[in-house]
Amino acid sequence: MDDHFTIRFIERDEYRQAMDLCWRVFCQFESGIFGREGMESFSRFINDEDLYKVYLNGGFPVVAAYCGRNMIGVAALRSGPHLSLLFVEGCYQHMGVGRALVNYCHNWLVSVFTGLGNEKLTVNASPVGAEFYHKIGFKDMGPGVKKDGIYYTPMEFYL
Repeated sequence: MDDHFTIRFIERDEYRQAMDLCWRVFCQFESGIFGREGMESFSRFINDEDLYKVYLNGGFPVVAAYCGRNMIGVAALRSGPHLSLLFVEGCYQHMGVGRALVNYCHNWLVSVFTGLGNEKLTVNASPVGAEFYHKIGFKDMGPGVKKDGIYYTPMEFYL
């Protein structure tokens, strides 16, 4: 982990802050790719009260990177080892924050799921994130997909 930031699971009262960070970064880097339908779909996802309840019950682990007290990146897992969210503030990109968040999730998953056989971390990579995921070892599982206005490529990384 880098000396300039730390990573930990978020506290309950930080959930909204984490989703707001995801929205800000999504709007900054992804809005030109996805039309209105994609923007609305993503907004519904991060603002879903049922998802928040799943988080409260431990089914949507969320980790964040902090520079001092400032939240600078967020990653979340869903449906077991699926990387559902990964967003890093623009001014902290290309500094190892995204890789550190993925590694943190990876290490946690290995500690929780070791021994189940064929464990893998999956992600639906946006066109903006695909190069990053390839760079850190993810492989495409098939062709790109469009669902609810969101374009992505399903990828996997074996734990």
